[in-house]
Amino acid sequence: MRTEVCITVDTEFSIAGAFTFPERYVPLGEEVVRCVVEGREEGLGFILKNLTHYNQKATFFVEALQTSYFGDVPMGRLVNRIAKAGHDVQLHLHPCWLQFANRDWKEARTRPNDSCTGRSDRELDEMIGTGCYAFGRWSVPRPIALRAGGFEIDRAVYRAMTRAGIKVGSNIGMGIYQPQELALRLSSGRHWIEGVLELPVLSYLSPTVKLGKLEWRALTITGTSWPETKLLLMRARQCGISQVVLVTHAFEFIKSRDYRFEALRRNRLNQSRFCRLLDFLRHHEDEFVAVTFREASEKWLNSAPAPDFSLRVPLGSAFRRIAENVTSDHLPI
Repeated sequence: MRTEVCITVDTEFSIAGAFTFPERYVPLGEEVVRCVVEGREEGLGFILKNLTHYNQKATFFVEALQTSYFGDVPMGRLVNRIAKAGHDVQLHLHPCWLQFANRDWKEARTRPNDSCTGRSDRELDEMIGTGCYAFGRWSVPRPIALRAGGFEIDRAVYRAMTRAGIKVGSNIGMGIYQPQELALRLSSGRHWIEGVLELPVLSYLSPTVKLGKLEWRALTITGTSWPETKLLLMRARQCGISQVVLVTHAFEFIKSRDYRFEALRRNRLNQSRFCRLLDFLRHHEDEFVAVTFREASEKWLNSAPAPDFSLRVPLGSAFRRIAENVTSDHLPI
Protein backbone atom coordinates (compact mmCIF):
# COMPACT_ATOMS: atom_id res chain seq x y z
CA MET A 1 0.00 0.00 0.00
CA ARG A 2 1.36 3.40 -0.96
CA THR A 3 1.83 6.18 1.59
CA GLU A 4 -0.56 9.02 0.86
CA VAL A 5 0.90 12.52 0.82
CA CYS A 6 -1.55 15.38 1.29
CA ILE A 7 -0.07 18.64 0.02
CA THR A 8 -2.20 21.38 1.57
CA VAL A 9 -2.02 25.08 0.75
CA ASP A 10 -3.58 27.53 3.20
CA THR A 11 -4.92 30.22 0.89
CA GLU A 12 -5.64 33.46 2.71
CA PHE A 13 -5.49 37.23 2.51
CA SER A 14 -3.56 39.42 4.95
CA ILE A 15 -4.62 41.89 7.63
CA ALA A 16 -1.29 43.58 6.77
CA GLY A 17 -1.14 45.88 9.77
CA ALA A 18 -4.71 47.19 9.48
CA PHE A 19 -5.56 46.42 13.10
CA THR A 20 -2.29 47.87 14.41
CA PHE A 21 -2.42 51.03 12.26
CA PRO A 22 -6.07 51.33 11.16
CA GLU A 23 -5.70 54.91 9.94
CA ARG A 24 -2.71 54.03 7.83
CA TYR A 25 -3.23 50.55 6.40
CA VAL A 26 -5.97 48.39 4.92
CA PRO A 27 -5.90 44.62 4.38
CA LEU A 28 -4.26 43.13 1.30
CA GLY A 29 -6.06 40.65 -0.92
CA GLU A 30 -5.17 38.82 -4.11
CA GLU A 31 -1.67 40.26 -4.23
CA VAL A 32 -0.55 38.19 -1.21
CA VAL A 33 -1.71 34.99 -2.92
CA ARG A 34 -0.62 35.75 -6.47
CA CYS A 35 2.74 37.29 -5.35
CA VAL A 36 3.66 38.92 -8.65
CA VAL A 37 7.39 39.50 -9.16
CA GLU A 38 8.53 41.16 -12.38
CA GLY A 39 5.27 40.29 -14.08
CA ARG A 40 5.21 36.64 -13.03
CA GLU A 41 3.21 34.99 -10.25
CA GLU A 42 5.66 33.41 -7.83
CA GLY A 43 2.90 32.39 -5.40
CA LEU A 44 -0.27 30.72 -6.62
CA GLY A 45 0.85 30.74 -10.24
CA PHE A 46 4.11 29.02 -9.31
CA ILE A 47 2.26 26.40 -7.27
CA LEU A 48 -0.31 25.60 -9.94
CA LYS A 49 2.26 25.54 -12.74
CA ASN A 50 4.48 23.06 -10.94
CA LEU A 51 1.66 20.84 -9.74
CA THR A 52 0.70 20.51 -13.40
CA HIS A 53 4.30 20.02 -14.56
CA TYR A 54 4.92 17.20 -12.07
CA ASN A 55 1.39 15.78 -12.46
CA GLN A 56 0.54 16.12 -8.75
CA LYS A 57 -2.49 17.46 -6.91
CA ALA A 58 -3.16 19.44 -3.76
CA THR A 59 -5.87 20.56 -1.37
CA PHE A 60 -6.27 24.31 -0.97
CA PHE A 61 -7.75 25.30 2.39
CA VAL A 62 -9.35 28.61 1.43
CA GLU A 63 -10.07 31.23 4.09
CA ALA A 64 -13.69 32.33 3.73
CA LEU A 65 -14.36 34.84 6.52
CA GLN A 66 -12.37 37.52 4.67
CA THR A 67 -15.54 38.05 2.63
CA SER A 68 -16.57 40.29 5.55
CA TYR A 69 -14.10 42.82 4.14
CA PHE A 70 -13.46 41.92 0.51
CA GLY A 71 -16.80 40.46 -0.54
CA ASP A 72 -16.93 37.41 -2.81
CA VAL A 73 -15.08 38.49 -5.93
CA PRO A 74 -11.33 38.59 -5.11
CA MET A 75 -11.05 35.15 -3.49
CA GLY A 76 -13.70 33.83 -5.86
CA ARG A 77 -11.39 34.50 -8.80
CA LEU A 78 -8.60 32.54 -7.13
CA VAL A 79 -10.88 29.69 -6.07
CA ASN A 80 -12.14 29.27 -9.61
CA ARG A 81 -8.58 29.14 -10.93
CA ILE A 82 -7.71 26.46 -8.38
CA ALA A 83 -10.81 24.40 -9.13
CA LYS A 84 -10.38 24.77 -12.90
CA ALA A 85 -6.85 23.40 -12.55
CA GLY A 86 -8.34 20.26 -11.00
CA HIS A 87 -7.42 20.77 -7.37
CA ASP A 88 -9.41 20.39 -4.18
CA VAL A 89 -10.90 23.38 -2.34
CA GLN A 90 -11.72 23.08 1.38
CA LEU A 91 -12.60 25.47 4.21
CA HIS A 92 -10.20 27.56 6.30
CA LEU A 93 -11.34 30.01 8.99
CA HIS A 94 -9.59 33.01 10.54
CA PRO A 95 -12.17 34.62 12.87
CA CYS A 96 -10.36 37.98 13.03
CA TRP A 97 -11.90 38.90 9.67
CA LEU A 98 -15.33 39.11 11.29
CA GLN A 99 -14.17 42.38 12.89
CA PHE A 100 -14.84 44.07 9.55
CA ALA A 101 -18.54 43.29 9.83
CA ASN A 102 -18.49 46.19 12.31
CA ARG A 103 -18.46 49.42 10.33
CA ASP A 104 -16.60 51.10 13.20
CA TRP A 105 -13.76 48.56 13.21
CA LYS A 106 -11.13 51.31 13.06
CA GLU A 107 -12.25 52.59 16.45
CA ALA A 108 -11.83 49.24 18.20
CA ARG A 109 -9.51 49.53 21.20
CA THR A 110 -8.43 45.88 21.26
CA ARG A 111 -7.19 43.54 18.58
CA PRO A 112 -9.81 41.02 17.48
CA ASN A 113 -9.61 37.41 18.59
CA ASP A 114 -8.30 35.24 15.76
CA SER A 115 -8.67 31.92 17.58
CA CYS A 116 -11.40 29.35 17.04
CA THR A 117 -10.87 28.12 20.61
CA GLY A 118 -13.07 29.18 23.51
CA ARG A 119 -15.97 30.05 21.22
CA SER A 120 -19.65 29.46 21.93
CA ASP A 121 -21.63 26.97 19.88
CA ARG A 122 -23.48 29.85 18.26
CA GLU A 123 -20.28 31.63 17.24
CA LEU A 124 -18.82 28.49 15.74
CA ASP A 125 -22.02 27.57 13.91
CA GLU A 126 -22.19 31.06 12.42
CA MET A 127 -18.54 31.04 11.34
CA ILE A 128 -18.77 27.65 9.66
CA GLY A 129 -22.09 28.60 8.09
CA THR A 130 -20.63 31.84 6.73
CA GLY A 131 -17.74 29.89 5.20
CA CYS A 132 -20.01 27.28 3.62
CA TYR A 133 -22.28 29.97 2.16
CA ALA A 134 -19.23 31.61 0.57
CA PHE A 135 -18.38 28.32 -1.15
CA GLY A 136 -21.88 28.28 -2.58
CA ARG A 137 -21.49 31.79 -3.96
CA TRP A 138 -18.14 30.78 -5.46
CA SER A 139 -19.92 27.89 -7.22
CA VAL A 140 -17.61 25.21 -5.85
CA PRO A 141 -18.69 22.07 -3.96
CA ARG A 142 -19.61 22.44 -0.31
CA PRO A 143 -16.55 21.77 1.89
CA ILE A 144 -16.17 18.35 3.48
CA ALA A 145 -13.01 19.32 5.42
CA LEU A 146 -11.99 22.24 7.62
CA ARG A 147 -8.81 23.74 9.04
CA ALA A 148 -8.96 26.22 11.91
CA GLY A 149 -6.79 29.31 11.54
CA GLY A 150 -3.44 29.05 13.28
CA PHE A 151 -4.30 25.42 14.15
CA GLU A 152 -5.95 26.78 17.30
CA ILE A 153 -8.47 24.09 18.11
CA ASP A 154 -10.59 22.64 20.88
CA ARG A 155 -13.33 20.02 21.08
CA ALA A 156 -16.08 22.60 20.61
CA VAL A 157 -14.84 23.19 17.06
CA TYR A 158 -15.15 19.50 16.25
CA ARG A 159 -18.68 19.39 17.67
CA ALA A 160 -19.59 22.38 15.48
CA MET A 161 -18.10 20.62 12.46
CA THR A 162 -20.25 17.58 13.20
CA ARG A 163 -23.37 19.76 13.42
CA ALA A 164 -22.46 21.28 10.05
CA GLY A 165 -21.87 17.89 8.43
CA ILE A 166 -18.14 18.50 7.92
CA LYS A 167 -16.68 15.09 8.69
CA VAL A 168 -12.94 15.60 8.14
CA GLY A 169 -10.50 17.98 9.79
CA SER A 170 -6.83 18.92 9.56
CA ASN A 171 -6.81 21.23 12.54
CA ILE A 172 -3.81 20.08 14.55
CA GLY A 173 -0.24 21.16 13.87
CA MET A 174 1.80 20.53 16.99
CA GLY A 175 4.76 22.47 15.66
CA ILE A 176 2.57 25.57 15.30
CA TYR A 177 0.06 25.39 18.16
CA GLN A 178 -0.34 22.83 20.93
CA PRO A 179 -3.96 22.40 22.08
CA GLN A 180 -4.64 22.82 25.77
CA GLU A 181 -6.16 19.37 25.99
CA LEU A 182 -3.40 16.76 26.03
CA ALA A 183 -5.55 14.25 24.13
CA LEU A 184 -5.55 16.63 21.14
CA ARG A 185 -1.78 16.84 20.95
CA LEU A 186 -1.40 14.56 17.95
CA SER A 187 1.45 14.54 15.47
CA SER A 188 0.21 12.12 12.81
CA GLY A 189 -2.35 9.41 12.08
CA ARG A 190 -6.16 9.51 11.78
CA HIS A 191 -8.26 10.11 14.88
CA TRP A 192 -11.99 10.35 15.62
CA ILE A 193 -12.71 13.46 17.69
CA GLU A 194 -16.31 14.38 18.51
CA GLY A 195 -17.57 12.74 15.32
CA VAL A 196 -14.88 14.23 13.04
CA LEU A 197 -11.95 12.35 11.52
CA GLU A 198 -8.83 14.44 12.22
CA LEU A 199 -5.70 14.18 10.08
CA PRO A 200 -3.05 16.32 11.78
CA VAL A 201 -0.32 18.04 9.83
CA LEU A 202 2.71 15.85 10.39
CA SER A 203 4.76 17.24 13.28
CA TYR A 204 8.16 15.94 14.29
CA LEU A 205 10.70 16.44 17.04
CA SER A 206 13.86 18.32 16.18
CA PRO A 207 16.97 19.25 18.18
CA THR A 208 17.34 22.96 18.84
CA VAL A 209 20.37 25.22 19.08
CA LYS A 210 20.20 24.52 22.83
CA LEU A 211 21.86 21.14 22.96
CA GLY A 212 19.77 18.50 24.64
CA LYS A 213 16.50 20.31 23.88
CA LEU A 214 13.85 19.10 21.45
CA GLU A 215 11.04 21.08 19.88
CA TRP A 216 7.98 20.21 17.84
CA ARG A 217 8.06 21.37 14.23
CA ALA A 218 5.34 21.05 11.62
CA LEU A 219 6.11 19.68 8.18
CA THR A 220 6.12 22.84 6.08
CA ILE A 221 7.96 23.98 3.00
CA THR A 222 9.39 27.07 4.67
CA GLY A 223 10.36 25.40 7.95
CA THR A 224 11.67 22.01 6.84
CA SER A 225 14.67 21.41 4.60
CA TRP A 226 14.32 19.06 1.65
CA PRO A 227 16.66 16.40 3.17
CA GLU A 228 14.52 16.49 6.33
CA THR A 229 11.29 16.21 4.32
CA LYS A 230 12.63 13.24 2.39
CA LEU A 231 13.82 11.60 5.60
CA LEU A 232 10.43 12.13 7.27
CA LEU A 233 8.58 10.68 4.27
CA MET A 234 10.75 7.57 4.31
CA ARG A 235 10.46 7.14 8.08
CA ALA A 236 6.71 7.66 7.94
CA ARG A 237 6.50 4.87 5.41
CA GLN A 238 8.69 2.60 7.54
CA CYS A 239 6.48 3.27 10.58
CA GLY A 240 3.30 2.55 8.66
CA ILE A 241 1.97 6.10 8.78
CA SER A 242 -0.71 5.98 6.08
CA GLN A 243 -1.06 9.72 5.46
CA VAL A 244 1.51 12.49 5.61
CA VAL A 245 -0.06 15.96 5.66
CA LEU A 246 2.16 18.90 4.70
CA VAL A 247 1.18 22.57 4.78
CA THR A 248 2.40 25.60 2.84
CA HIS A 249 1.19 29.07 1.81
CA ALA A 250 1.55 30.95 -1.46
CA PHE A 251 3.48 33.74 0.24
CA GLU A 252 6.20 31.30 1.35
CA PHE A 253 7.53 31.36 -2.21
CA ILE A 254 8.44 35.03 -2.17
CA LYS A 255 10.41 37.35 0.09
CA SER A 256 9.07 40.77 0.97
CA ARG A 257 10.54 43.77 2.69
CA ASP A 258 7.77 43.82 5.34
CA TYR A 259 4.23 42.63 6.05
CA ARG A 260 2.91 45.08 3.45
CA PHE A 261 4.37 42.81 0.73
CA GLU A 262 6.57 45.45 -0.82
CA ALA A 263 9.79 44.97 -2.82
CA LEU A 264 9.01 41.33 -3.62
CA ARG A 265 11.56 38.77 -4.76
CA ARG A 266 11.04 35.08 -5.31
CA ASN A 267 12.21 32.73 -2.58
CA ARG A 268 14.48 30.39 -4.50
CA LEU A 269 15.08 28.12 -1.51
CA ASN A 270 11.42 27.41 -0.84
CA GLN A 271 10.61 27.07 -4.52
CA SER A 272 13.39 24.52 -4.84
CA ARG A 273 12.08 22.57 -1.83
CA PHE A 274 8.59 22.44 -3.32
CA CYS A 275 9.79 21.27 -6.73
CA ARG A 276 12.04 18.63 -5.19
CA LEU A 277 9.08 17.26 -3.24
CA LEU A 278 6.95 17.07 -6.38
CA ASP A 279 9.77 15.47 -8.34
CA PHE A 280 10.31 12.92 -5.55
CA LEU A 281 6.63 11.96 -5.62
CA ARG A 282 6.72 11.61 -9.39
CA HIS A 283 9.74 9.30 -9.26
CA HIS A 284 8.52 7.20 -6.31
CA GLU A 285 5.01 6.40 -7.48
CA ASP A 286 5.35 2.83 -6.29
CA GLU A 287 5.73 4.02 -2.68
CA PHE A 288 3.98 7.40 -2.44
CA VAL A 289 0.91 9.01 -3.98
CA ALA A 290 -0.40 12.57 -3.64
CA VAL A 291 -4.09 12.62 -2.71
CA THR A 292 -6.61 15.32 -1.93
CA PHE A 293 -8.98 15.44 1.02
CA ARG A 294 -12.08 15.26 -1.15
CA GLU A 295 -11.02 12.26 -3.19
CA ALA A 296 -9.71 10.25 -0.22
CA SER A 297 -12.23 11.22 2.46
CA GLU A 298 -14.72 8.42 1.83
CA LYS A 299 -11.99 5.78 2.13
CA TRP A 300 -10.61 7.41 5.28
CA LEU A 301 -14.03 7.65 6.89
CA ASN A 302 -14.68 3.97 6.26
CA SER A 303 -11.29 2.82 7.56
CA ALA A 304 -10.14 2.16 11.07
CA PRO A 305 -8.37 5.03 12.90
CA ALA A 306 -4.58 5.14 12.53
CA PRO A 307 -2.28 5.56 15.57
CA ASP A 308 -0.13 8.55 16.38
CA PHE A 309 3.61 8.14 15.71
CA SER A 310 6.26 10.60 16.85
CA LEU A 311 9.06 11.08 14.34
CA ARG A 312 12.27 13.00 14.87
CA VAL A 313 15.15 14.28 12.78
CA PRO A 314 18.82 13.94 13.79
CA LEU A 315 20.97 16.76 15.10
CA GLY A 316 23.00 17.10 11.91
CA SER A 317 19.89 17.53 9.76
CA ALA A 318 18.49 20.16 12.12
CA PHE A 319 21.70 22.20 12.13
CA ARG A 320 21.98 22.05 8.34
CA ARG A 321 18.40 23.30 8.05
CA ILE A 322 19.05 26.13 10.50
CA ALA A 323 22.12 27.19 8.53
CA GLU A 324 20.23 26.94 5.24
CA ASN A 325 17.33 29.06 6.49
CA VAL A 326 19.54 31.67 8.10
CA THR A 327 21.59 32.00 4.92
CA SER A 328 18.44 32.37 2.83
CA ASP A 329 16.93 34.91 5.22
CA HIS A 330 20.01 37.12 5.04
CA LEU A 331 20.43 37.05 1.29
CA PRO A 332 19.24 40.25 -0.41
CA ILE A 333 15.53 40.12 -1.09
